Amino acid sequence: MMEKCVVYFMKLALTTVLLLITAVGFTQQHNVEIIGEIVDSESKEAIPYVHIVNKNTGQGTASNTEGRFWINMSPADTLIFSAIGFESYQFRLNEQITTDKLVVTIELSQSTLELEAVKVFAFKDEYALKRALIDAEVSPEEDTKQLQLPGVKRSARPVNGGGVAVGGPLTALGNLFSKERKETKKMETLQQEYNLYKNIESKYNPRVVMDITGLPEDKVEDFMNFCKIDDGYIRKATEYELAVVVNRCLVDFNALEEK
Repeated sequence: MMEKCVVYFMKLALTTVLLLITAVGFTQQHNVEIIGEIVDSESKEAIPYVHIVNKNTGQGTASNTEGRFWINMSPADTLIFSAIGFESYQFRLNEQITTDKLVVTIELSQSTLELEAVKVFAFKDEYALKRALIDAEVSPEEDTKQLQLPGVKRSARPVNGGGVAVGGPLTALGNLFSKERKETKKMETLQQEYNLYKNIESKYNPRVVMDITGLPEDKVEDFMNFCKIDDGYIRKATEYELAVVVNRCLVDFNALEEK
């Protein structure tokens, strides 16, 4: 009788361990399909072309023109949402989630690009400005004095042979606005990058792939991860040329799926 009890409890313990291992394996491999939209946290308007990257796998996608997106992730993954003009946002699932599909709304907060304050002193006209510059010239007897225009700081710089030289008023004015020009240039560069991405995304996105290949929606992401097309080619290619490349990828993709 004692031996039967020992055997029974050993079987029960083994069964429990196997169930725990199976549950852990299911949790690690369980993927959840995330379907959602991305909106401005203040205006609640849709945000298009938001970059969505899985921090763990490196795979990603982007929201469409209506701010909608879909992507697969596991409870252990972290999604990073980023867009020009908005603070980045990280999204994670509840580790106890059991559903295989989840609909979400992601709200992004606007970020403010702060520029240093610039003081501008207006002159009556161009002649008044020129007159002020002429009057600010340093005479030989006053080469050690700090002359300056109203509101414009002038700094001394070392010269060959020792001593210091006083920077000219035109240089001082140029330095005053140099930071503003740099920030403007940076914004222009970001705008160009955004326009480039918008052009590429409009030519090659899940909807376009579905129209060309006829693939169901749940296969499009796998296909686009398989068919890597260079952004430079997408930007220059015509719709016909792009369709040809996509169809070539489709042949290889279908062959791989059949194996």
